Amino acid sequence: MTTGRDQGLHSNSTAHRLALLAVLCVAAFVRFRGIGFGLPNPDCRPDEAHLIRTALRFSSGDLNPHVFNYPTLYMYVLFFSYGFYYLLGILSGRYSSRLDFLTEYALDPSNIYLIDRAISATLGIATVWIVYRICARSLDRRTGLVAAFFLALTHLHVRDSHFGVTDVPLAFLIMCSVLFLSKIHAHPTRTNYLLAGIFAGLAMSTKYSGLFLVVPLLLCHVSLVRPCHVSVLGSLIDRRILIFVLGMVFVFLAGTPFALIDYRTFLSGVLFEARHLASGDRLDLGRGWWYHLRFTLWHGLGWSMLVASLVGWFTLARRNPRTALVLWSFPMVYYAVAGKGLTVFLRYMIPVVPFLCISAAVSVIDLADLMARGRSIFMKNGATLVLAGLIVLPSAQNVSRSDSLLNRPDSRLLAANWAQAHLEGHGSVYQTGGWERLQLPETRESLKRSAEPTSGAIGEMKAEMDRIRADHQEANQIRAYEEWTYDPQSRKFAFGDEIRHDRPRYIITASSPLSTRNEIPAGIGSLLKEYYRLAKSFHVTGLDREDNFFDQQDAFYLPFAGFHDVQGPGPNIDIYERAD
Repeated sequence: MTTGRDQGLHSNSTAHRLALLAVLCVAAFVRFRGIGFGLPNPDCRPDEAHLIRTALRFSSGDLNPHVFNYPTLYMYVLFFSYGFYYLLGILSGRYSSRLDFLTEYALDPSNIYLIDRAISATLGIATVWIVYRICARSLDRRTGLVAAFFLALTHLHVRDSHFGVTDVPLAFLIMCSVLFLSKIHAHPTRTNYLLAGIFAGLAMSTKYSGLFLVVPLLLCHVSLVRPCHVSVLGSLIDRRILIFVLGMVFVFLAGTPFALIDYRTFLSGVLFEARHLASGDRLDLGRGWWYHLRFTLWHGLGWSMLVASLVGWFTLARRNPRTALVLWSFPMVYYAVAGKGLTVFLRYMIPVVPFLCISAAVSVIDLADLMARGRSIFMKNGATLVLAGLIVLPSAQNVSRSDSLLNRPDSRLLAANWAQAHLEGHGSVYQTGGWERLQLPETRESLKRSAEPTSGAIGEMKAEMDRIRADHQEANQIRAYEEWTYDPQSRKFAFGDEIRHDRPRYIITASSPLSTRNEIPAGIGSLLKEYYRLAKSFHVTGLDREDNFFDQQDAFYLPFAGFHDVQGPGPNIDIYERAD
């Protein structure tokens, strides 16, 4: 049905389709720009490596991840994607065996990571289209076009669409389920219940929080489908509810089958994630209810879109409470649960972002109609365009700044390239930190000493990767280093299990505005002052800028907002050489 709001657009459906196509093109541009950031360093975005390595380990024949911090659906998607990539390599003559594929991954994992990131970016773009479809069905096409435009340029969603992790795919699957939930009012068929349940199961098998999609289904069924003469409890005794639940459970288990087969490990992983959410991560930033509102969503949507979304929610609740109930029940329950904990990663709010874009679009349409009351359709559409542009502007500015920086080389890449060209080979190196570390080639002996004492597919794959790297470095006479460790209590260095009584040739330190990731172990500072000289610095961000805002619990070295005096992604790197 075409509403009054749609009349101008309906009269020129070609222009409407072109506008939607333009929005999708914008969404694609901002999500694929800078998608190769940090490569070939595999640690520039936390969690990508875990998903990718688990997917590759499946090639051993063991499809059990043995760790259930995440469900396995997305890792299986990666596994089949890499299988297809390998098949193309075989057909094109690029690979002659599995060893060729593993050699490429060991020496330069860029293509493997780009496949992962491309899946996330593509699903981010698809979510923009799904949001339009939901609005076109539940509200009207004008609102859908504005909501899609908002999501296309929402900073938090755009930023995380560059990352090959589960959050953006989760949001896509949630919105697909909501799309079929929105159809149940007009067409309460078993097919719509089944499809809503299938996508809910896919969402849950991507990240456990997809379970909360049960809430909008029950509310939708009770408030929109239930006959007036049937009680609430009576309405739940319905085969369509059973179809939804069975579809959800079956698909979840199809995507995460070892939740049933290896249920003890599965339950342990789920409980660990629940405890982690509740207890926090490194730094106490307060509970998520307040932190996500004043920080994550304030900067992730821009203040103007966040305010418009809150106004739009009240407007929609007053005008059409049943539609508001269906559209807002999931984000409200999700926000209540996620906000209760002390772990407040910004990415946790991605599932609520599409819903906020929808309610912000409701505000824009209402205000545009008020401004252009009694005027032509052209004036009404013009007012809509101007208002939407003004409201999305703060978010779009953050998108532009973030994409520009992601398109620049990471400081860890610059420092590693300089080290390869200038530092004396076959020396000893000690690096502070974790995710901040440079990817330097290690000697064969160093790789052997650092090997994990792990049996099975995980240990075998790591050993094979180390052997490939060592053979390549030896054949190509690449300068390699011994990676030393340091014990702050004894203040002694070690190489493997061997205690060293001398000092490493090079010490590399990292610093950044991430307050929990700048720890230099006790004794290192005095060693640097007394025995070392600064050989080279790679400083990309100021440490004293209080107007740059970072995700303090995450190891991602790029501001979330501010972007003042930032030259590129990564921490500040200092390379010291022993002065002797």
